[in-house]
Amino acid sequence: MSDSVANEIGHKVHRMNRLGRRFLAANLAVLGVAIMMIAIAANEMFINDHDRRLLMWVLIPAVLSAAMVAMLMARPVARDAKRICDAAMRVADGDLSARTGVVRNDELGEAAEMFDVMVDRLNSVENERSLMLSSISHDLRTPLAALRAAVEAIRDGVADDPDLYLVGMERQVRALTFLVDDLQLHTRLVSGTLQLNRARIDLTELADESMEIVRPLAESRGVKLLLEATERVMVEADGSQLARVIRNLLDNAIRHAPDGSVVLVQVARGDANVMLRVHDEGTGFPTEFRDRAFEPFTRADPARDTRTGTAGLGLSIARGIVNAHDGTVALGDGPGGDVRISLPIPAR
Repeated sequence: MSDSVANEIGHKVHRMNRLGRRFLAANLAVLGVAIMMIAIAANEMFINDHDRRLLMWVLIPAVLSAAMVAMLMARPVARDAKRICDAAMRVADGDLSARTGVVRNDELGEAAEMFDVMVDRLNSVENERSLMLSSISHDLRTPLAALRAAVEAIRDGVADDPDLYLVGMERQVRALTFLVDDLQLHTRLVSGTLQLNRARIDLTELADESMEIVRPLAESRGVKLLLEATERVMVEADGSQLARVIRNLLDNAIRHAPDGSVVLVQVARGDANVMLRVHDEGTGFPTEFRDRAFEPFTRADPARDTRTGTAGLGLSIARGIVNAHDGTVALGDGPGGDVRISLPIPAR
């Protein structure tokens, strides 16, 4: 082997990282042990000096060739390991768009794939966090601005009817309270710390009570509330949490229903589950919104007035509470707004 080739190998070995050098060293160690065993065997077999020299001249090119092959095999391993390290450093610096770009059918490839999956999830969490902060800041801005304006008007003595201003301030405080309560409940649902006080309750009666609570809002819009149920339907549930779900769905339906229309609530018992349906005669859920309707901090119309203080959490909270009851919630096909809840039938 010429000096230039030897120098090139030495240069390439120097450029390899520690993983590549360890891989090469392991292969050379195996070859070294093999040569030692061959030498011992040759000595024991009383091979003459001529044959021994001939054997060594054959082994030397074989060892060098094996070293070259080992180096060539180590280079892609070292390269892909460096890609993973570089991607990890970029993520550590806050670049969640970094990916390894490594595609292999071995353990290193699996590690690279898992790393990319981890970064995808981190990116999703970061996007949700940014959306949450944006939604919360947006929903806080309106009631706080109204409160500040009312306080300044009363303080400066320019409020024609201070009592009317106080009523408006109370409404804004209530909206802020709803927002904080929803955020706290959402956090408990996400963390899995929501405690349910289950009891056997009548879902039909619970739906009727929830309708009575939101009836003033419906009457102010000229919307008629209608309950359809042919029997008492019992479920094993936390009544306060399930009532919150029904009120959220009714509130949403009333606000999207045309004036003078009907919001229908249906309660029925099936063969394997209990169904509750809330339907309005509005435009329904936009097609592009249906796939993410139950995601937190999303609204069908982001520009819509958010005086309710829900921060786009209504459907997300509904899904979380229903899931905690081992049930499901889904959007119906319409027409109009249509949300359906399915709960398991309690054991007798």
